[in-house]
Amino acid sequence: MNLSRNWLSDFVNVEEIDNKTYSDRLTITGSKVEGYEELGADIENVVVAKVTAMEKHPDSDLLWICRLAAGEKHGHDIQIVTGAQNVFVGALVPAALPVAKLPGDIVIKAGKLRGIESNGMLCSMGELQLTTHECPGKEENGILILDTELENRVGEDIRDVLMLNDTSVEFEITSNRPDCLSVIGLAR
Repeated sequence: MNLSRNWLSDFVNVEEIDNKTYSDRLTITGSKVEGYEELGADIENVVVAKVTAMEKHPDSDLLWICRLAAGEKHGHDIQIVTGAQNVFVGALVPAALPVAKLPGDIVIKAGKLRGIESNGMLCSMGELQLTTHECPGKEENGILILDTELENRVGEDIRDVLMLNDTSVEFEITSNRPDCLSVIGLAR
């Protein structure tokens, strides 16, 4: 059984315990921990941004020059060049700003694409290593278009917005411990 530590914290105060200590203590109680995964640990400097303007790249039929607003901290006029065809003005998207880190040890820096400055990259679900399980109803191809109700969260860390600041703990639940087959059971 997989258990979210964030969900568990609704019932028990476990915020101050590191993952290893937490796993060791629960294993001692008879609820054997098989392992844990820190979700979003390899994503850094990716924020929710709003596309405010778009224009065709002068030297390419497939590239777009996008202007983004990414909140007070990051700026309201960020330019990113993208080849994605599903982006539109008003879209909320994950933007990897320089110097961002993505899963697979990918580092995003500012650069130029066909002579036009690009200050980061717009991210797809695949680039963030997300699936339709984490983002139900979203297209797997193209840039991840976030829900419009997240407009008040422009500039926030994508890990907080998509609830990726969490640890998933995998338990081996034996047949003599059916009481541990729920979050409340494991909390007890």
